[in-house]
Amino acid sequence: MRQINFPNWLIWVDKNLNWLSIPKLPLMLAAIQTFGFFLAMGKPAFVGRLVLLPEAVFHGEIWRIFTFIAIPLSNKFWVFFVLWLFYKVMFWLEQMWGSTLLTFYFFFAWFSTVLASLLTGIPVETFAYMGCSFLFALATLNPNREIHLFFILPIAFKWIAAFIAVVLLVVPLFLGSYQSLFYLILLFANYLLFFGKDYWLQLKRELDRRRKI
Repeated sequence: MRQINFPNWLIWVDKNLNWLSIPKLPLMLAAIQTFGFFLAMGKPAFVGRLVLLPEAVFHGEIWRIFTFIAIPLSNKFWVFFVLWLFYKVMFWLEQMWGSTLLTFYFFFAWFSTVLASLLTGIPVETFAYMGCSFLFALATLNPNREIHLFFILPIAFKWIAAFIAVVLLVVPLFLGSYQSLFYLILLFANYLLFFGKDYWLQLKRELDRRRKI
């Protein structure tokens, strides 16, 4: 596991606000996703009531800012592998971080997703972006940790994260609008809050090293 320079306020949160942590959060989120999958299978039309639609929220459908978390990450063919991968990522993060930091990372991910949608008017029809933010965190903390893709092929998380970043982030940044760029930045604000200081310190060290050459 890499040693990350977390912001001082986050270290304070970890030491003093552990009473706010949600125990068994990985299992709880996996259960919510499983419930959403079976709901989608039984009543496909009802999934539309779970989507985070900004205009619907502004007209009183407040539940949508929570229910989008239950929208399944994948269709029925991939769902069990995706849920297993999501649960393992969350479980390993909890082992490395503890439940307090994982809980706050989740809350920041949820808040930034809702904020991004309400400010830009772009609906949230999947839990994928929030799920990816957890995977990016694990790839940052332990980039060489491996998982057996499709239960067969061993692959390091840094390569999975790199592929997803290209598909979900890099391509839209170059081909999308400024609104999409703002939306993506807000979506991953939780990642920047947790790891931004460490990246900044790495950049400063590299710049100092080059000045000395």
